[in-house]
Amino acid sequence: MGNDQKGLIYIYCITSEKPIILSSWNEEGIFYFEVDKLFVTMKYVSENEYSETNIKNNIANEAWLDVNVRKHLKVICDVMQTNTVIPFNFGTIYKSEESLRSFVATYCADFNDVLLHLDNKQEWSAKAFCDKEKIIENISLLSQNVFDIDLQIKSSSPGKAYILNKKKQDIIAKEINSIYNNISKRVFTCLNELSEEYRLHAILPGELSENNNDMIINATFLIKKEQIDNFIKLADNLIVEHENIGLFLEIKGPWPPYSFINLSN
Repeated sequence: MGNDQKGLIYIYCITSEKPIILSSWNEEGIFYFEVDKLFVTMKYVSENEYSETNIKNNIANEAWLDVNVRKHLKVICDVMQTNTVIPFNFGTIYKSEESLRSFVATYCADFNDVLLHLDNKQEWSAKAFCDKEKIIENISLLSQNVFDIDLQIKSSSPGKAYILNKKKQDIIAKEINSIYNNISKRVFTCLNELSEEYRLHAILPGELSENNNDMIINATFLIKKEQIDNFIKLADNLIVEHENIGLFLEIKGPWPPYSFINLSN
């Protein structure tokens, strides 16, 4: 397929089968072309927005970036409804159709290997959080060390109880970290049993995670489609099982499989 409009070429994704053209794509000028039995979803864009200099300026504009990144992801997710995809990063530009065709032809075998690896699988994110206040409320039940010092405090004089209480606060801080480590290992291990691959990401502070509680897991999993319902049910069961620490699991997907694209170049 083609388009009469010319300009820079903006790439969304590569698939091994023809993507289904949506009516909204026609309005946006999105189409695909074939190279060595691979299909590239793309559109022509203006140098006014997407030349090397102009795109750098536009990316600095948060409103422009937000709108266009959402559009980029939507097109890829549209294709994902019926195809396995290799998603390209936002703002991937080629100057000519000839250079793009040459690129796809050069790495055709690599692209086919990746598409085969990703076939019938989806990327899902899993973020786990703990409610520190709830842990503190239940700390004597969760920690033998805290339970023991509570017994000592109850049988001590006021002066000694004061000193032991200060010691207790230090113990609680250490025990909370220990609880976080133990729970994160257990929850991650359970989730990973249903996945084909995983990637671990940085633990985000509360102000960046959009959750006021403490993040203990930030991961993405590559999961076979037939396991998705089981994965979500498992997450729900883990929340119930760890109610005493206020465990919250945020499971989202499917996402374009950026985390699991293994290409040498």
